[in-house]
Amino acid sequence: MLAASPAHAVKADELVKINSAVINPPLKAGGTSTLKVDAQVIEGWHINSDKPFSEDYIPTKVEVRGPVSVRPGAIKYPPAETMALDPAAGGDKISVFGGDVKFEVPLKAGADFAPKPGDAITVTIDYQGCNNNECLRPASVSTTVALATPGAAAGALEGIAGGGATFGGGIGGGDDSGGAIAHIFLNHGWFLGFLAVFLGGLALNLTPCVYPLIGVTIAYFGNQGGGPRRVMYLAIVFVLGIALMFSSVGVAVAMSGGLFGAAMQNPFVLVALAMMLLTLAASSFGLFVLQPPQWMLQRAGSAHPGYAGALLMGLGMGVVAAPCIGPIVLGLLLMVERSGSALFGFALFFTLAIGLGLPYIGLAMAAGHIRRLPRSGEWLTWIEHLFGFVLVGLALYFLDPVLPNNLMTRFLPYYAAGVGIYLGFISREGRSWRPFLVIRSALGVVAIAALAFMLYPRKAPEKLRFEPFNSELLASATEARKPVLIDFSADWCIPCREMEHSTFLDPSVVTEAKRFVTMKANLTAQDKKTEELTSKYEIQGVPTTMLIDSSGKVLQRKVGYIGPREMLADLRQVD
Repeated sequence: MLAASPAHAVKADELVKINSAVINPPLKAGGTSTLKVDAQVIEGWHINSDKPFSEDYIPTKVEVRGPVSVRPGAIKYPPAETMALDPAAGGDKISVFGGDVKFEVPLKAGADFAPKPGDAITVTIDYQGCNNNECLRPASVSTTVALATPGAAAGALEGIAGGGATFGGGIGGGDDSGGAIAHIFLNHGWFLGFLAVFLGGLALNLTPCVYPLIGVTIAYFGNQGGGPRRVMYLAIVFVLGIALMFSSVGVAVAMSGGLFGAAMQNPFVLVALAMMLLTLAASSFGLFVLQPPQWMLQRAGSAHPGYAGALLMGLGMGVVAAPCIGPIVLGLLLMVERSGSALFGFALFFTLAIGLGLPYIGLAMAAGHIRRLPRSGEWLTWIEHLFGFVLVGLALYFLDPVLPNNLMTRFLPYYAAGVGIYLGFISREGRSWRPFLVIRSALGVVAIAALAFMLYPRKAPEKLRFEPFNSELLASATEARKPVLIDFSADWCIPCREMEHSTFLDPSVVTEAKRFVTMKANLTAQDKKTEELTSKYEIQGVPTTMLIDSSGKVLQRKVGYIGPREMLADLRQVD
């Protein structure tokens, strides 16, 4: 990837670079071809996707212009990454591109297509970019592709050195379903990242598709002879079979070239996933029974196939478990796809499968003494209902992008509280065993407290009020010997929203700022007034906070997000 520059040194028109633009196959009269554009966003930054979730954000747009004899088709944009903003910014989601970004444009040449030397197609990418601290003004980057000698643009050779997705670039940004794991990898390193994946694999053993397979494992290894050591080796091979099945999925997704991520942008795919999750939830609620295939039960109860058989059984277990745990690990699949690394995909899902399969080694060793699992009591039925509600919650989560205004994201906390109250006090299961009754009652109490907290009416905090920027107001403040706070922001600026929801709501900041003349310069519009302000006050990005003392001297000009404590300290230093 391109090396990240210091935040203050990054210029808007340098944020995106077109590495190559290629027409393949060569365009001929009456024929069709594809223009492939490979661009790259500086590491640590992102640009809005072509379909941002808010009208306030400026979408990325690719324009192709050429001779009238060449007609471009609909632009194919890459799969977007969904980022969840900090709760301080309102908890909204944004749709972005980052790292290596590829666009495809179908081209159709007319019957009169006869390019001359100098004839070319111009490709322009309009974008607006941000990092976690600031946003830059909208900008564009262009390149040309010669038609007389179709091929790569001038930047192609430079792109060979910088092209290709990397591990770090692949997982950056963090999406809804895998954002927590991606955050751990990025902020705490590989060791803790893979440890989190391993622990997640252990937790998957409690899902409704996997739990029935525990009985199969006990039956299978209970019929193996040869002593504990041989059983342990067979169990290890069995778990390796599960790991190979999962790892092959990770490798396939990494090498899919964006097909999986593109599918996850399709509303029909998301609805289908939600329906599958609701079907699995119905099984958890007892409407039908999920159990291993009959052939697996028969083989487990009678066969002694040795190591090859143990491996095949493990592969089969991976297939049977996949429908239930697949939706839960979609975030990991998207993370692997963005990395573009088959090795990372293999390692990630191998670790997940080892976590899933490790308990089976212990079960295999104990299989000679445990002939059957304890019968499902009320407590286990309660657990199954809990996972059923979790699956319903996941279905609602996947429907969120399909519905307007993040409706499901806002509803889910209330759903979770309602489920907790039902399982804690209303459900009939798990009441006969007193220790479990205490546990479920505690869950109900926590759910009631959470619901009360969410429903409790709160007085809106006092917000720092700004006057629209006015040079006459600035001059009168200097005459009156009053300090001035100027906030340069824009509607498409994400860190600006964070400051609105955190810094400018902080009671200490609001109180201290009352002795200032506070003004806000909105730089959203790309007009002459904005150009004059950015030029006069040397604004490179937003938010930019300017502090002027009572004598009219500019004491501070900071670019990027400023938290409440830092802002309070800065205000107190101004006379």
